[in-house]
Amino acid sequence: MSWYRRADRTGGAYFFTVVTYNRRKFLTDDLARRCLRGAWQKIKEKKPFVLEGLCLLTDHLHCIWRLPENDNDFSTRWGGIKSLFSFYYFDQGGSESERSPSRQRSGEAAIWQRRFWEHLIKDQQDYSRHMDYIHYNPVKHGLVSKVVDWPWSTFHRYVKEGVYDENWGSQGLDWIDDFDCAGE
Repeated sequence: MSWYRRADRTGGAYFFTVVTYNRRKFLTDDLARRCLRGAWQKIKEKKPFVLEGLCLLTDHLHCIWRLPENDNDFSTRWGGIKSLFSFYYFDQGGSESERSPSRQRSGEAAIWQRRFWEHLIKDQQDYSRHMDYIHYNPVKHGLVSKVVDWPWSTFHRYVKEGVYDENWGSQGLDWIDDFDCAGE
């Protein structure tokens, strides 16, 4: 049996990577976005967190959450989001990938990879690097040539707030290829 060691500091900011099953490319479809938004909001009502950064790509997402003080239960939140997403998605006509025998035996949908990757943000520099990584990700994956052209990202919110210039990243990020970000 595998043993996964998760970060356990209460409160604080966490970076996450969540990937679709077999890297199926559907997360930016209208139905998937609506279902994800609904699941996200429902879980947030039950177990609050602050979404500080997000980039939704076709087959995975990256985000940073800030958890309440005395709370580090991101696993229950992600389990709830994935489960509710699957329920909403199937209910509204979405389909899944072909299920593996183990998923068939357990009755598990073939929508999400079973695990997710998390990283406890250590300091302001770590936070800034992960936030930049999130926002630059569509360029890194060749989905757009400019960060501003990707619509499913908190980058646009941060441009409005003056944190980023809309041309940020247009010269590339020299450190991005060496950035150790598991879960990609």
